[in-house]
Amino acid sequence: MPSVLSSLPLALLAGVCAVTGLAGCDVTIKDGDVSFGQLHGRATQEFNRKYPLAPGGRVELVNSSGPVEVSAGPAGTVLIAAVLSARAMTDERAKEILSEARIEESTTPDHVKLTTVRGNRSRGFQVNYKVVVPSEARVEITANDGTIKVDGVRGHVKAMSANGAIELSGLRGSVDAALVNGTILVKMAEVTAHVQLEGTNGRIALEVPKDTKAVLNARSVNGSLSVTGLTVQEPTGRRIRNLESVLNGGGPEINVRVTNGRVTIEGK
Repeated sequence: MPSVLSSLPLALLAGVCAVTGLAGCDVTIKDGDVSFGQLHGRATQEFNRKYPLAPGGRVELVNSSGPVEVSAGPAGTVLIAAVLSARAMTDERAKEILSEARIEESTTPDHVKLTTVRGNRSRGFQVNYKVVVPSEARVEITANDGTIKVDGVRGHVKAMSANGAIELSGLRGSVDAALVNGTILVKMAEVTAHVQLEGTNGRIALEVPKDTKAVLNARSVNGSLSVTGLTVQEPTGRRIRNLESVLNGGGPEINVRVTNGRVTIEGK
């Protein structure tokens, strides 16, 4: 049943904010719940798992809200440490939100998949993942409203997100990363396979070793493009800037594209 507050005019609710010391708070009414933007109720739940994974296996995470951090570890094992959390006006309501959500598991010897499943009324809910995978594993992450971090993985890495950031470091395999509204930061330890980076409304920063052998294709639409520490041809164009260059005799393709943002590429 909708609360009494949910039937009040928004102007009156704004007055309630001021009287109660919540001036400037955001008033939201959804499914009968009223939120003033200051959520003091909290509830958390831990999720810990250990899965076997065959050599070259795939680890896939789909997180509807919250950060995901992946690092390289011993062969043959995937370790998951996740914290499900909810915020609401009261602790009781936060516990209700948490009870409606779960992490769905799907595992085979060569594929571990975890999916965050939210409840119907999940405002204020998120999952924070910390994952350790074999260094040779293939990693695929889809997330929203949080940062994706992957460090030290040698296998293929795919990262897709909206409203957050993607930070990839110490990678040696193929990379596919795409982000809407945020920053992509990639530091390659070695370029041995294709690297594909795409962004909209944000920035892409790529760092590669100076002696990288590759074919570089970079494009910035409504933004800027700069390259340092590498011998390349000068970018051309004004509003659309393009760069095509062979690095140290050529090799795997490095494709970087941003719309409404900035591209920086650096050789270290």
